[in-house]
Amino acid sequence: MTTSTQNAVRTCRLLYYGPDGAGKRDNLRLINQSLPPQMRLSLASADPERQIAFSLKTEKDGDWQVLVQAIDAGTEKFPTAGMDTAPPFDGIIFVVSSRAPDLDQSLASLEGLKSYLDSWGLDLMNVPVVLQYNHRDASDMLPIDRMESLLNPWGLLSFPASSIRDEGVRETLKSILGLTVNHLTHNSQTSPQSSPAPISAKPVVEISTSGDSLGLEYGPPLPGSEIPQDTKDRGQAIFDQLSTSVVVPVKISRELLDRDGPLRVLLEIEIID
Repeated sequence: MTTSTQNAVRTCRLLYYGPDGAGKRDNLRLINQSLPPQMRLSLASADPERQIAFSLKTEKDGDWQVLVQAIDAGTEKFPTAGMDTAPPFDGIIFVVSSRAPDLDQSLASLEGLKSYLDSWGLDLMNVPVVLQYNHRDASDMLPIDRMESLLNPWGLLSFPASSIRDEGVRETLKSILGLTVNHLTHNSQTSPQSSPAPISAKPVVEISTSGDSLGLEYGPPLPGSEIPQDTKDRGQAIFDQLSTSVVVPVKISRELLDRDGPLRVLLEIEIID
């Protein structure tokens, strides 16, 4: 008996890559904490700051299991004789520190990532990659436009973040999930002989909520093509499943609804610690 591709559980492997201390493990810990218990998957590794896994159900693309791993630049395993020809990842989150003293380490890690991709016959434009500029809470952080000019001349998606404040972590995850699921779905529909399609790029994304609170300065947009709407929709649908819903019951008299004209409803919420 064979199982149709639509009903089979597919795997999406995400790699958080970057210099030691950039905040990759903080990202994984925060993601793991935000997952509803029923979505978490057991792993042989008991370290939620290095490896986590969770399940996803999407209406359009079926069921997925997402495996997430954090690796410090310089510790990645390059392919050798006898290894599988396929890379051990489907999408990459390149995490760097925004602190000025860490810039040289970030640049060295970028070269390491490019060499690692090259060892698999890939480059930054044909595998889903997003950048995260972490430590936006640091007093000695570099401006975003400075980091973009040095670390992102390709115009890849990039996100300011503060893993300590839990800002930008979910936006980064939502983006890479949408890009990677879309990429895997597209390539599964093409012939095995076809080359992977280039990943759509986009200028720096301004996140109004986190951007305003962190006082970021955005430089001019870099050249790049717009991400297709269906990719954004996939990312949003996937991300929505990672957030626990809060249901607030509200009772309204039917007599009020039967009145002519608009009905104004004021909801007062008190947050209790």
